[in-house]
Amino acid sequence: MLSSRALSGNYLGLKKVREGREDELSPKERKELQKAKPDVDLALRGDGTFKRQVTEGTWEVEGERVVFKPTTFGGESLEKMKSRTEEMGRTFTLGFVFAPFELAIEGEALVTPDENAIIVTEFRRQW
Repeated sequence: MLSSRALSGNYLGLKKVREGREDELSPKERKELQKAKPDVDLALRGDGTFKRQVTEGTWEVEGERVVFKPTTFGGESLEKMKSRTEEMGRTFTLGFVFAPFELAIEGEALVTPDENAIIVTEFRRQW
């Protein structure tokens, strides 16, 4: 099992087709993938914290997966966002951004783990 120290670093995500599923892409999906550029930054810090775009939280290795537990979104905690929304008389609907998520460890990459997905995001460490 890899340690969190071994995985610490800055990663860049790129959308790609899951190996062996290329024939299942629609023409529109093919065109979009050809234009795709690495665009999702992910920082895994050695202290067990992460930053992915505007989401920050904690992370840990569990077997062959990295489990992320968001604690802030756009600099605000779940409680703060919920309270602020309710103070404005609105219904809070963004709780899902605080849901834990995982990436599978596949060799040198971290990959979205949905085996049914044709298109996945693959994160590679930037040296």
